[in-house]
Amino acid sequence: MKSSLHSDLGLLASQTFKSLKSFASRERPMRVALVHTMVDAAGGGENLMLNMYRALRELGHEVDIYAAHVDERAWRTLTEGAAQGPRPILVGEPVVNRLIPIALTLRTFLAMSYLGKRLKRLKPDLDLIIDTYANVPVPWADASYVHFPARCLLSFLSRHRRLQLHERLYFRLIAWMAKRLADSARPVMTNSSWTAEYVRRAYGSQRVYVVHPPVNVEELSSIGGDRGRIVLTVSRIVPEKMVAEIPKVARLVPEAEFYLIGRTGDYSERTLKVIESEAEGLSNFHVETDVPRRRIIELMSQASIYLHPPFAEHFGIAIAEAAAAGLVPVVYRDGGGWTDIASRVDQGLGYSRVEEAAHIIRSLLNDPGRLKGLSAKAKEVGKGFSYERFKIRLNEVISSLSLDLSAK
Repeated sequence: MKSSLHSDLGLLASQTFKSLKSFASRERPMRVALVHTMVDAAGGGENLMLNMYRALRELGHEVDIYAAHVDERAWRTLTEGAAQGPRPILVGEPVVNRLIPIALTLRTFLAMSYLGKRLKRLKPDLDLIIDTYANVPVPWADASYVHFPARCLLSFLSRHRRLQLHERLYFRLIAWMAKRLADSARPVMTNSSWTAEYVRRAYGSQRVYVVHPPVNVEELSSIGGDRGRIVLTVSRIVPEKMVAEIPKVARLVPEAEFYLIGRTGDYSERTLKVIESEAEGLSNFHVETDVPRRRIIELMSQASIYLHPPFAEHFGIAIAEAAAAGLVPVVYRDGGGWTDIASRVDQGLGYSRVEEAAHIIRSLLNDPGRLKGLSAKAKEVGKGFSYERFKIRLNEVISSLSLDLSAK
């Protein structure tokens, strides 16, 4: 009886010690390295990384950003020239990257191995390493944020456009490199439940946490005004985004005004020509490129409906912003923009064909009561993507990772 009591007391003491140790590890500030291999654009991935940096700092952690390369113009755009903003610690790239022009994704994979070796040397001084760029659960990070699995790029892009032979060969190489590099035991954060399923299938990852990117709900939820029969689309003007389908919808709904607002890049000129051809003779379709943020906000205050092109977004920042602003999102029935945003507003807002999108828009415009009700519901859904919600969810994941690391 006595030995049994001692055994029980010993077990209780052991469990109590583990609980205290876990609590302590969860509460104490950590030294965190955010690794963003190529800061080459002012895009969604870079904004996610900076929001993560900000949130972790506000949660009391010490955070540094590590990169192999930083485009200064992109960094100024991202930080809006703030002198007190974070500065990435440059680790550098392998010699082959500096001597030979290489496509960005391949350049990234070569730089990642180089970066990983150097981070191993820093590991004793770091509590947590999080990769926010590779789109692979890399073995040298404690967790990776995967926007979309690099291993799936070939099959995904093939669904949206016809790839040339050299493109197919290139993405096959990327898929092979991603498979070799991936560590399925590493935890993954990702942007939507839709992407999470791709991550599990691509890498066999069992620990996948959905951490939705934040949008400026405070700015957007205050948008009001007299909303008219205006349908807004916000997207990059590139072939794979399928933006040339928007004028086809406009042609089928002549009673509405359609606005396509988009950023341009290296491949936009060809896409704009296709859009111009599709929009020939239309008076209710308008294209505006590279406009300031205030113009997008102005159109959001006037539009009733947000139409996203027939492209399966991994998450869809533009869709989340539109919902937060009270626009009713009509979205392609696939991707994270559908599963995690539009379908939560109403299951009847998804389309598969241009004709179906036109029918949904017309029915909404002809039913002001339903349109108003769905606008209110969209705002409620949009609130779920606030920065504060993002920080709370990130803290939950970081606490879980911290407990795992302390148990090792």
